[in-house]
Amino acid sequence: GGMAACLHRGWLPSLLTIILLSQCGPAMDLEPVTSQDAALLEEVPEDILCFSRSFEDLTCFWDEDEELNRTQCFYYWYSRDAPTTCAVSKQRRGAGRTRNVCVFPSQDVRLFTRLHVLILDTATNQTQHSRELSVEAVGLIAPPVNISTRWAGAVGQLCVWWQPPLADYPNFFLYEVRCRPASPAGTPHGTAPGTKEQRSRDPHTHPTVRAHPTAGAAAASPAAVQGLVQADTRVVLRDLQPGVRYSIQVRSKPDGTSMDGVWGPWSQAVVAETPRSSGDIGLRCSTPDLQRVCCKWSWDPTEQRGSHHELFYQAPASGASEREDMWQQCEDISVGTQGSHTCTFQPTAGSAVAVLVNVTQPHGLPVLSYFQEPFWPHQAVLTEAPRLVQAVVAQGRLSLQWLPPLEALAEQLEYQVRYSTEGSPDWKVLQVPRAAHKEVLDLRPGARYRAQVRAQPGGPWYGGSWSAWSEPVMVDATAEAGKGWGCPGWVIPSVTVVPLVFTGVLLGLRCTFPSLCSSVKQKLWPPVPDLHRALGSFLRDSPRQGQAGAFYKQPPEDAVLPCLLEVLPGPRGDPAEPPAEPAASRPPWCGAAPGMDIANQSYLLVGGWEPR
Repeated sequence: GGMAACLHRGWLPSLLTIILLSQCGPAMDLEPVTSQDAALLEEVPEDILCFSRSFEDLTCFWDEDEELNRTQCFYYWYSRDAPTTCAVSKQRRGAGRTRNVCVFPSQDVRLFTRLHVLILDTATNQTQHSRELSVEAVGLIAPPVNISTRWAGAVGQLCVWWQPPLADYPNFFLYEVRCRPASPAGTPHGTAPGTKEQRSRDPHTHPTVRAHPTAGAAAASPAAVQGLVQADTRVVLRDLQPGVRYSIQVRSKPDGTSMDGVWGPWSQAVVAETPRSSGDIGLRCSTPDLQRVCCKWSWDPTEQRGSHHELFYQAPASGASEREDMWQQCEDISVGTQGSHTCTFQPTAGSAVAVLVNVTQPHGLPVLSYFQEPFWPHQAVLTEAPRLVQAVVAQGRLSLQWLPPLEALAEQLEYQVRYSTEGSPDWKVLQVPRAAHKEVLDLRPGARYRAQVRAQPGGPWYGGSWSAWSEPVMVDATAEAGKGWGCPGWVIPSVTVVPLVFTGVLLGLRCTFPSLCSSVKQKLWPPVPDLHRALGSFLRDSPRQGQAGAFYKQPPEDAVLPCLLEVLPGPRGDPAEPPAEPAASRPPWCGAAPGMDIANQSYLLVGGWEPR
């Protein structure tokens, strides 16, 4: 009652002025009801539309045709209170329509109390429209504030977070997030984790991505790549394309428990680019000694002029720590030939490492970001090449010995040895057992060999890539030829060719010098004497001796030697000698049988003999 009395005493104009001045923000557009407000309330099935932006204010409006030209009065009252008149303002909408607006004074805004509103035609004293409502049920809340984006720790992910639109009601809202590819006009000019206000206080953050408000983006098409509704003020957008700029917007609505209402307007678009994959620039990070991390990447040499490269690294925070200096810039950066870049830093011991490379392009082009997902240094070991300290060839075998490139991993390193003949592009690769520091290779004699060795960490805890091959060691296997390893390659052809050449020479000499060849033949191979002539007289006298046992025939079953005649001394006169065989029982080729031609016999048995 007291508040109604004050209103009737002329305080209404001043209070309305104060309320209108207090409605700050772009959503007002210098009007108590914007076209956007009316569009958001179109689905409310009421003739009098009311909304509250903060649950501490209330605005009601209705539209009419100008041609009606009616005089109306707007009344409102809470239960058991007297009606109060509201000073109605008018807004011209065009097309012959007028919007009537009542802005409630803040002291007349009560929560959890039924409010009655009524429009009365003063000319006819008839009620045109009426409605009952509660202020806490007609919320039309502004978008969240301080919308930020950052890297979510994996390729194709962005983390978006914001603050509630009403600080007095932080836990009474739902939020809808939509994300879609940004138009070229809304693209940003950089992504970097260096500015203080963009670094998140979330302990589970990853590289921050600079966000850029885009004017007019709120009126963009509602078609979204992703639309999420949740009560939390933080969301991770997943399955995004690497290297694409996205427009992100958020809007809010009371959750329908203590407060209710409709979805408010979309926030201004925040445009963020998902970093490209580290593979696009060949970014590879490894540790050579379990202490330092060395990152290498390459850039197109034709685009190298005027570009500036920066590398940031981070040890992901854990627990409830809130650090503003999580990201550190690598200072030891160098540029090599063909657009290669190298940066070495020492990360926090015992933690994973995330890496972000920013490339600032000339001529105002956008900054390009490339992200390396968090990795553990002990799983990204890349040692120096092992050093060969011994290479000895003995008995057709090469003995190699080397030193481990990292003594701390001496028992965890695996090795490969490769060798080939000098000048050959084909290598033979051998796997060496873990922790072995030497290997013996079988070589083919008569050739020069080159050998190399490389290392890789193994085991359940350590991992990484193969190191570079060591400097090649050259060994000469030709000095070992002919020392019992096997026949050299020239022996077998020589055995075949030399006799053929010798035979050809002899035939040539015989044809050219026949007399000389005849004399040489006589010297080398003298003729065999004619035994028929030499022993003719002896053979003629032998039958006269009358000794029947002059010849002894070996039984056929004991004959094991070929039939050769040998000149032997006369009979021994052994008393045990068997009796002489009749001449008729002798074979025709043994003895001097009548009429037997022995001219072609080489040897003749002269006396008795016995097998030897």
